[in-house]
Amino acid sequence: MKKIIILFVIAQVVSFAQQTKPYLSNLNATKTSPLYTTYAAAMERSEFTLDEGYHFLFYDSTRGADFITDNAGDWSLGFRKGAKYVSSINEMYKQPIITASYPDLVNYNFYPFENIKVDVMFLVYSSHTAIQDITITNLGSQKAAIDILPYLRNNYRSFNEVQILKEKNAMTFSHEEFPDSWVLDHKVPYVDKVYDAFLFSEPMDRYASFRSYKWGPVEIPQKIEIEKQSQYVVWGRILHKNGERCRHLPPELKMMVMLNNDKSRILTENAPRWGSAETNVNSYSLYGAELGNFGAVEIGDAFTFILACKESNQDVVINGTVTDTSKERDQRIDGKLNDATLINAPQGVKRDIWGSGTELRLYWKKSETGVKYNVYRRDYLKSGFYELIASSLEQPFFTDKNIPDDKVYGYVVTAVDAQGRMSMHSDEVNNIEGSDFLTDIKYPGQVKGDAKDLAKIISASKRFEVSAGESEQLRIIRTVRRPTDDEDKTITESRKLFSEDINKYLTANEKLFSSILAPKFDNSEKEMLYWTAFSLMRQVMLPPEGESSFNYYVFSREPQWGWGHGGQVFHESLTMLAYALMDNVSAMNSQRVYRERQYKDGYINYRTGAFLNETIPYENQLTSSAPWYAWQNWEIYKITKDKIFLEEMYESSKSFYNYYVSNRDSDGDGLCEWGAHAVLECVRDGKVAVWDEVGWPSNFEAVDLNSMLVMEEKSLAAMAMELGEKSEAKEWNRKAAERSKKINDTMWDNSTGFYYNVDKMTNTFTHKKLNDLKREEIIGFLPLWAGVADEQQAKKLMQKLTNPKKFWRKYGVPTLAADDLYYNPKGYWNGPVWVQWNYLIERGMIDYGYKAEARELVNRVATNMIEQLKKDHNFWEFYSPDEQWAGYNKTYLWAGIITRMMLDALQ
Repeated sequence: MKKIIILFVIAQVVSFAQQTKPYLSNLNATKTSPLYTTYAAAMERSEFTLDEGYHFLFYDSTRGADFITDNAGDWSLGFRKGAKYVSSINEMYKQPIITASYPDLVNYNFYPFENIKVDVMFLVYSSHTAIQDITITNLGSQKAAIDILPYLRNNYRSFNEVQILKEKNAMTFSHEEFPDSWVLDHKVPYVDKVYDAFLFSEPMDRYASFRSYKWGPVEIPQKIEIEKQSQYVVWGRILHKNGERCRHLPPELKMMVMLNNDKSRILTENAPRWGSAETNVNSYSLYGAELGNFGAVEIGDAFTFILACKESNQDVVINGTVTDTSKERDQRIDGKLNDATLINAPQGVKRDIWGSGTELRLYWKKSETGVKYNVYRRDYLKSGFYELIASSLEQPFFTDKNIPDDKVYGYVVTAVDAQGRMSMHSDEVNNIEGSDFLTDIKYPGQVKGDAKDLAKIISASKRFEVSAGESEQLRIIRTVRRPTDDEDKTITESRKLFSEDINKYLTANEKLFSSILAPKFDNSEKEMLYWTAFSLMRQVMLPPEGESSFNYYVFSREPQWGWGHGGQVFHESLTMLAYALMDNVSAMNSQRVYRERQYKDGYINYRTGAFLNETIPYENQLTSSAPWYAWQNWEIYKITKDKIFLEEMYESSKSFYNYYVSNRDSDGDGLCEWGAHAVLECVRDGKVAVWDEVGWPSNFEAVDLNSMLVMEEKSLAAMAMELGEKSEAKEWNRKAAERSKKINDTMWDNSTGFYYNVDKMTNTFTHKKLNDLKREEIIGFLPLWAGVADEQQAKKLMQKLTNPKKFWRKYGVPTLAADDLYYNPKGYWNGPVWVQWNYLIERGMIDYGYKAEARELVNRVATNMIEQLKKDHNFWEFYSPDEQWAGYNKTYLWAGIITRMMLDALQ
C-alpha cells in the first residue's frame, strides 16, 4: 500500500509540471529574498583540484555587488560619474535585483546613478574561468560620461608578480591558496600557487595595482612553510563567555605569545606556521602558534598565550608547559574568554618614514596617566618573533633610526601600567611604502598604482560616453592556471570567450531545471527555497576524474575546506533522494562511486573521492559510514526505474550489508554496535551526550545503527522482490522482523516511552551509573523511520516528539532533548537541527499516519532555512531549533534534502 501511495503522490506532483520558463529564470529577488547566491562551474566544465567558485555578496550594504571567494580575492565593480564615485550598495540609486539564478550563473541589474542602468550576467564558465558581461544603459535624456572601475581585492593574502599587458588588454598576477591540515594529512592534491589573468574586451584607460584598499599600513601575509618540520604547536578552540564559539578574526581577535615569561620576545597572530598552512586565528574558532619561532623548544618550557576579542570585550590568558616533543609536536588547550582584565592596548599607532626609508617614527594616542610603553620590532625576512627594542617609554612616540635598505620591519606597541601589567599588542605598522585604491579614486592618477607584490587591489578603469537611450558593453574575464600551464596559451584561449554567446548557458540551465517537479506551495518564500536548494545540489557535483569513473560530489565548492572537499559519505548521499528528482542518471552514478571502490569483502570507505579513499584504521578495523546504502539505492530506483542500476546495487548493497553485520556484532547477539573509529562511523561525531558523558560508542548496542540495518534489510527485500528473487526477499524480511523484535525487546523503555542505546555486555540502560544511557537523543526516533515501532510505541514516541519542552521546538527537532543539561542549540550533536535527520523523522511520521505533524515539522525547518537565506543567502550544516541562527560550515550539500522534505509533506 505504501508504494502505491508514493507513486500516486508523485503522479499528482507531476501534474504541476512547469508550463513556462523555469522558476529561476523569472526572479525579482532582492537582498531579503531567500535565494542561494553561490556560483560554481557546471559539472561538465569542472575539475577537483583547481576550482574557483564565487559567492554573490549583493546584500551587504557596506560592500558592493561583489563576487567573493575564500582565498582567490573578491571581484568588484565601481562607477564614477563626474566627481561622484559609487561602489557600495548603500550608495547606489537602486540596489541590485536578481532576475535569474542557477548553479553557475546569475543575471542581475542595478542603478549606480539615476537613469544609469547596469545589467550584468555573471557566469562561472569553468573551474578556471569566470565571465562578467556588463551592459550600461543611459535611460536619461542627456549623454552621460560613466567611468567603470572593475577591481579584484585580496582579503586573504596578497597578489604578487603583477604585470600589465596593454597589448592584450590584460593584467596578470599570482595568488596563494594554501591547503589546510586535513588536505595535507590525507594527501589530497592541491595547487597552492595560482597564476591569474584579468582580461577585458576593450582597451582600458588605466591599469593599476595597489598595496591597500584604503589608507593604512601595508598588510604582510602570515608566512607559511609547509615543507618545514613543525617543532611544537599549541592550539585550541576559543569560546566566548556564553559558550558560543568566537568566530572573530584579526584585528578583532588578537593573540600574543611569550615563552618562559620572557617579555623581550613575543609572537602575534601573524607568526609563521611550519608544516601546516593553518592561520593562527581562523574562522573555525581555532587559535594556535608555532613555538619553534622562538628557537629551540625544550621539555618544561612554560608558555603563555593571551587572546583578546575586541568585539566582545573579553580576553583569556592560557598557560601551559611543553611536554615530550619527541612524541607529540602539538598540545591542545581550549580557552574560554571572560570579561576583559587586560589594560587597554595602545590605539591609533601610525608611522612616518623619513630619510628615504632610513628612519621610521612611530606615534600613537596617549593612554591613561601612569602608563608606559614598550616597542617591539620584527625582522620579517629573518625571524617570526618581535623583539623588544624600546621599553618604559613615557611619551607616545618612538623613532627607529639607521634602517638598512633591505630590511622589512614590522612594529607593535604594548602598554604597561604601574603594576607592571602589560596590554595586548597594538595593530602592526611596517616600513613598506604603501599605495591605496580609494585615495587614487579621489585623486585619479596621483597615487602610484604600480605595486608588483604585496598588492591588495588589481584594478582597471574605462570611460564610456553613453548617449541618451543607448547602451555600452564591456566583458571581463578572470581566469586562473597552474604554474605549469603556459600563460600565452591560457590568455589566447580565454580571449576566445569574448565572442562566446553566454545566453546558451542560461538555456542549458533552463532545460535542466525544467524536468524538476513543480509543486504549488502556500507561500512564495517556500517556493524560492525549494528551487534554490536544487541549485546547491547540482552545483556540488563534479565530473569523472582521478579514481572515479562516475560523477561524484563534494560538500561545498565555495568555500573549500578539507573534509568538505574530499568526497562522498553515505550520510551526505541521503541528499541523492532529492537530487534524483533533478538528474536521476547523475544520482545513480554518484552511488556507483561506492560500488566501484568497494572491497571484495564488501567493505566501503568512510569517505570516497576522486583522489581519496579514507578508511581510518582503528582497533584493527576499517571505519565505514553509517549504513544507509541499500535504502538510498532502493529509494533512487523508485524514482529512476532503472533495472540495470537495481541489479548492480542489489549485489553491492548485499555485499556491504554482509560485511557490516559480520564485523559490527562483537558479542554475536544479533544486535550491532558502531565499530572502528566509532565516533566518526556513527555520523554524530562531536558533542554527543552519551559519547561525552557515558562512554565510547562501541560499548553500546546502538538503536540508530540497528534501525538503519532494519531499513537496509527491508530495502534489500524490496530490491530482491523487484528482481524476482522471492526467496531472497523472504529471507531479508525475516532478518528485518528478527532485528526489529530485538530492538523492541532490548532498547525500548516503556516507562519513558523512548528508545535508547544499551550496554553491550548487559543489554541494560546502565553502563557506569544506573540508567546513564537513558539520554533522550534524536536517535530514539529512528525506529519510527525504520518501521520498528508498533502503533502504541509510535504514539508514545509522538508524545515525546511533540513536547515543546523536549523536541517540538520552534524550528525543528533538535538532536538532544531541550531539557537535558547537555543541550546546546548552537552546539553540535547536542542540540542543533540537522536537516537530513529531520527528514528521517518526517518519513516516519508520514508512514505512521501523522501527516499533519509531518507538515508542521517541515514548515518549522523550512522557516529557519528561509530566514537564514534572507540574511546571508547560504545553506548551512545545521540550524538552531530555538532561534534564527545557523552554523558552522556553509554551502553545505545535505541541506538540499529540504526539497524532498517539502515534496513528501504534500502527501
